[in-house]
Amino acid sequence: MFRAKLEAKTWKKIINALASIIEEVSIEATPEGIKFTAMDPSHISMVDFHMGKEHFEEYEVSEETSLGLDVDENRKIINRSRPDDVLTVEADETRMTLTFQRADGETVRRFELPLIDVIGGEKYKVPHLDTTVKIRLPSFVFDDSIKDAYIIADNVTFKADPDVFVVKAEGDSGSIQTEIKEWLEYEVSEPALSTYNLSYLTDVAKSVEDEVTLDLGNDMPLKIAFTLDGAEILFILAPRVERE
Repeated sequence: MFRAKLEAKTWKKIINALASIIEEVSIEATPEGIKFTAMDPSHISMVDFHMGKEHFEEYEVSEETSLGLDVDENRKIINRSRPDDVLTVEADETRMTLTFQRADGETVRRFELPLIDVIGGEKYKVPHLDTTVKIRLPSFVFDDSIKDAYIIADNVTFKADPDVFVVKAEGDSGSIQTEIKEWLEYEVSEPALSTYNLSYLTDVAKSVEDEVTLDLGNDMPLKIAFTLDGAEILFILAPRVERE
């Protein structure tokens, strides 16, 4: 029904990025590739994922199908892969098989795990957001600013003015403010200020490679877009809005 081959390290990056946010997911396997949109259990964040068939070494699907995965169980298995392993993923109506083969072809390991019925089974759609700021940053700039904030507080505030992007946090132990101009792209139609939970952002930031694009507005959800070896990943995180 479904068969795909790719470098194990690619799937490892993807699963570890997803496992920080979601517990289970129903992946749609189509003739064009795999995709899904899912929310975390608290409905604070959403992830939208696309990976076209051209990014696989081999890709076959007999008919469009849904593959229900326990993300954490999948993570445990993929983390047993070696850097030079080639991964073959095969699935039928009830079960998925992950086969790891060494580059020399001498060692083959097969793991089987059942497909699951994803709780709720909702078909989520990515919401349209009228954000006013678009920022494209090198990944290390974004990651460093989030790590700095995390040692001080539980929440972080993004402030975007026409000439500078500010990341700041304040907690019982002190405060941190980082002024960033090391961007690859910076568009501000209106200044924006929003606060977000750092526990989600730290998990996402450590998964980003190369560069990341942020879209934000005043007290609006934050969009974080990046790619991992051809896979397009979009995270959306709800803001923390202080009530009087």
